[in-house]
Amino acid sequence: MQADQQTISRLETLSTEQRNPESMGLSSWTTLELLRCINRQDQTVAVRVADVLGDIAKAVDLIAQRMQQGGRMVYVGTGTSGRLGYMDAAECPPTYGCGEDAITCVMAGGRDAVFHAQEALEDHGEIARMDLEKWGLRPADTVVAASASGRTPYCVSALDYAQSLGCGRVALVCNRNSEMARHADVAIEVDTGPEVIMGSTRMKAGTAQKMVMNMLSTAVMVRMGRTCDNLMIMIKARNVKANHRMLRLFAQAVGNPDLDYARKMMDEADGDLSVAVLMALHGVSREEAAQALSDGQGHFDRAMRPVSYTHLRAHETGRNLVCRLLLEKKKTKKRKYRIHLS
Repeated sequence: MQADQQTISRLETLSTEQRNPESMGLSSWTTLELLRCINRQDQTVAVRVADVLGDIAKAVDLIAQRMQQGGRMVYVGTGTSGRLGYMDAAECPPTYGCGEDAITCVMAGGRDAVFHAQEALEDHGEIARMDLEKWGLRPADTVVAASASGRTPYCVSALDYAQSLGCGRVALVCNRNSEMARHADVAIEVDTGPEVIMGSTRMKAGTAQKMVMNMLSTAVMVRMGRTCDNLMIMIKARNVKANHRMLRLFAQAVGNPDLDYARKMMDEADGDLSVAVLMALHGVSREEAAQALSDGQGHFDRAMRPVSYTHLRAHETGRNLVCRLLLEKKKTKKRKYRIHLS
């Protein structure tokens, strides 16, 4: 496709499209020298990401706030950026027990483009609107459009369509002062600079985008209460490794290393780790623990609050009451308790 002079001028100024002087002459290097150069360049990515942590935090808060109102987080991208979005989204349900569409991805060319490059589609902004309409974008959702260049027409159009619906809009790019930033509520501009192979933005730019996506999805899920401290409390066992991990997670959450006890409680909870932990810590039944989670809209910390079990306290044994109050004291530290046992 022939580009106009204005587009060519913009592309020529992008830092990701420049030649990297640090890797010039690489074809004559030994393999180890080549790998050392790539590694040195990769080490700069985390530093660049650290420069924009404030913007990443703004994006997390925006997404989480809208998700608490029933919204979803949808990555939008083409090429490498879209594939990274699919990867990050696919890993959230097994890790955090969220719905399949809570964090998802809409990519130019659809799922087929994950395995077979369809890079020409990035220039067709009108396709983004059609793709998001077909997917069913809603006002409470947040679109996270990812593009190394920061000017991809597909992504710009996606952000504009999101605005027309009243959605949240986040731009994740690897060039400063990007066009996409002007179409977003929050712009995350990670200036990764020239690639080892000129223009190959699957390298440093792709690494930066994956690092930011890890932060976005992880922090949003924490804000949504899908963890117990730093434990994967909503994980589901689908293989031997995950099953054993769940037993260890239970032991960590309740402070009891006895894995036989963990198996017993997991059996009583029908394999639901979050329910098993609530049962153990609060001395309640599976049904009562599940109801507390439901009342808290799947937010584990809310289900852990004593108020969730007010209706149960009249039936607590002295031992359970003391154990629960000690747990609450440990978590809140500053609060004082008065225990009255009849």
